[in-house]
Amino acid sequence: MDGTRKMGESLAKPAAAPGAARVDGGALVGQVLAEQQVRYLFTVNGGHIWPILSHLREHGIQMIHMRHEQSCAYAADAYARTTGRPGVLSVTAGCGLTNAVTGLCVAGLTGSPVVCLAGQHPTTEDQLGSFQEAYGADICRTFSKFTKRVLDWSTIAVDVRLAFREAMTPPPGPALVEIPTNILYHHDDAAKQHRGARVYAPAELRSAGDPAAVERALEALARAERPLIVAGDGLFWSDAAAELGELARRLAAPVYTRRAGQGALSEDDPLAVRGAWKKPFTGRADVILAVGFKFWSGEHFGQPPTWNGEATYIQVDAAPARVGWHVPAEVPIVGDPKLVLRQLCDLAATRRIARQGGAWLAEVARVRAQFEQALRAQEAEVHERVPIHPARLTRDLLELMDGDATLVIDSFTLSGWLSQWFGARFPGQIVDAGPLAPVGHGIGMGIGVQLARPGKQVIVVIGDGGFGIGGMELETALKHRLPLVTLLWNNSSWGPGFEEMPMLRGRVDPFDMLPELRYDRMFEAIGCHGEHVTRPEEIRPALERAFAAGKPSVINVIGDPRVGHARLGGNLLGSTKVEG
Repeated sequence: MDGTRKMGESLAKPAAAPGAARVDGGALVGQVLAEQQVRYLFTVNGGHIWPILSHLREHGIQMIHMRHEQSCAYAADAYARTTGRPGVLSVTAGCGLTNAVTGLCVAGLTGSPVVCLAGQHPTTEDQLGSFQEAYGADICRTFSKFTKRVLDWSTIAVDVRLAFREAMTPPPGPALVEIPTNILYHHDDAAKQHRGARVYAPAELRSAGDPAAVERALEALARAERPLIVAGDGLFWSDAAAELGELARRLAAPVYTRRAGQGALSEDDPLAVRGAWKKPFTGRADVILAVGFKFWSGEHFGQPPTWNGEATYIQVDAAPARVGWHVPAEVPIVGDPKLVLRQLCDLAATRRIARQGGAWLAEVARVRAQFEQALRAQEAEVHERVPIHPARLTRDLLELMDGDATLVIDSFTLSGWLSQWFGARFPGQIVDAGPLAPVGHGIGMGIGVQLARPGKQVIVVIGDGGFGIGGMELETALKHRLPLVTLLWNNSSWGPGFEEMPMLRGRVDPFDMLPELRYDRMFEAIGCHGEHVTRPEEIRPALERAFAAGKPSVINVIGDPRVGHARLGGNLLGSTKVEG
């Protein structure tokens, strides 16, 4: 970044005095951020964005300076998915923007409202080999809600407002505004800014569903023998957990929640169906009410046998394009999930519809009990195993962590075990990398979550592969006094073993790291709390000390490299070796 600093120094001009009519582009950006009540901006220093950074303090915005731009995007994404408000980052030109692309793409595929403010080379140097020349709007267009390259100083404020509008308009997603240096550094009369692009709070732009469609939906649900409510991201962004629970109880309908909506009905509720044992219910329900729910590849695109091809589908979404996208919704309802669920609840109350649970709910209870019994019985078989089995680590973690802790998942192996063991109690309790499924996002996301939920436990469950990519962000957490607890599954492995990749056996070198690296000592050296765990009985004391440390911690657990993701071995206790 040294070259960037020299470039910035050559363009820098004295900042306008507070209240002066002539301002630079950074002042305009800062004003919009203040309007949007932005509290944190995640960034890495670069001369292309100095005018933005220079105006943060005057608006009470805290700069969170990180080690890599991808982590800036991860932190902004996790902050958004925890608070329900946009997360904001600013990155310098060229490599700064391209470094952030993976994190922005994660936000795109998870439907997370992330606003990225990027610097760029001067417009007068297009296609000439300018320093750090790149074209972010072109790069990010395929996965973003909105991209804009600012071409005139007079549109800076309206373009940034448009980014916030688009990021939060259902379905939410990332928005990018890139501002060339000859525009961002320019000083001019603030009165020359274009007006427009007012940003409304989500509650101000809600629309209810068509009353006739709502009536048809309730009639179908009331007649159903095996009703099922499924809820996803749209429920989270609409803040409709209370309405979901009310309707489910009135209809005695089981509820399956997914993605950001997971936990909107606490998964320890008798009505909750968990993803680990959903198929008897998603595959046999006769009426399915899908609320803000995306039938993506993780849901087998809504196809049989995972989903009942003969069911009547009622689909509620604020975005018309998502209705009927994957499943043939016989009752389509375009409307805000919170308002539509309120309509259904009120109509059911008016008509005095109050169903009893019956055999369908009894089956939910039976399947839950059988699954949990099998899970605990099989964990007992490996409880004392050395090297440590992921089932033992998972059980000990979940029994010790606070009920309102947030889990950030960045381990392929442990993601399988956590999906079997952990039941979310509220939406946003689980944060992961979504369908893009990179690794190395965990610490950056943990920083965003900890800023969003100060005083609450934030636990980053990470593999040694991901830790090698993003682990240095613990220095960022240390600098900002964020007490992340990093539970590191260290199995010295990146990818499946050759028994799962016969075509590569004997043809390439193993995909392993040096065995049993002491990551705990590495990070103790910079001031973190460290724990080294090699035996099962050491897990709980190490977790207790880390939770009490009051600063970032690394619990370096030496795990069994022979055991991988729980579902890849064909049973609850999977046996496939995969990356940590």
